[in-house]
Amino acid sequence: MKPKDANKIASAKKASLGHVLRKNEKIKETVRDAASELTSVNEVLKQEEVPVEVIEQALTKNEDVEHKITKAAVDLKRVNTKLSKELADRIAIESELADAKTELAEVRVDLLESRTKEEEAQKIALQDALTGLPNRVLFEQGLDHGLIQAKRHGWKLAVLFIDIDKFKSINDSHGHDAGDHVLVTVAHRLQTFIRGEDRISRWGGDEFVCLLLEVKQEANVTSLAEKMIDRLAEPCEFNGNVFSIKVSIGIAIYPTHGETANILFKNADTAMYRAKRTKKRVVLFRESGK
Repeated sequence: MKPKDANKIASAKKASLGHVLRKNEKIKETVRDAASELTSVNEVLKQEEVPVEVIEQALTKNEDVEHKITKAAVDLKRVNTKLSKELADRIAIESELADAKTELAEVRVDLLESRTKEEEAQKIALQDALTGLPNRVLFEQGLDHGLIQAKRHGWKLAVLFIDIDKFKSINDSHGHDAGDHVLVTVAHRLQTFIRGEDRISRWGGDEFVCLLLEVKQEANVTSLAEKMIDRLAEPCEFNGNVFSIKVSIGIAIYPTHGETANILFKNADTAMYRAKRTKKRVVLFRESGK
């Protein structure tokens, strides 16, 4: 039974119980009246000399009182029966209401658990399992939204493609655990450079991408990239081994180097590979000569 239905039944039972209680009050009044009449009859019969007519009237009145008492007893029995039934019904309804509330609470808990699991699943689906950074899907969503805002407000934004140099040699020489430690370290250090609206993501393998919104000057982006490189180059220790992490960064600026996500990614990637070939640390796409 639904709580709403149980409440409707409870209201109907309450009204019925009120009727029974009013009937009970009427019986009380009848008994009080009968008692008063019986008292008056007894007062008459106590007199020493009472006319026959008065005695007959008193006897008639006594019979009426007896009839009222008998009827009141019958009515009272019915009321008591009805009260017992109403009480039993109320107890049953209260039990059903309690069960319904318990069931409702359990459903609420199940819904909360389901929502939590869904949120966790969604988080896992949009998060890199190793570093905890947003994955490609979430990054691309952020870039698409950033491009809409940039076009609307006339802002610039920057896409940075970041690749760890000679990462394969770390895995080959020191094992995948060391490689994973380096990737996590890079992720944490890169996060210290971005604002709340910017975004860092692991693109795959040893590649990371960075989205910077509301860029004022290209020089500010290259300066930030240089600082990233210096920060990443600080010693990284794992199981007694110390690594100096070197990276190459390619940069593409909207709208100068592209007006769509695909073109910006492609040009930032091209600039990053030029940085690797030329041993430069940071390269803007236009510096590639393309």
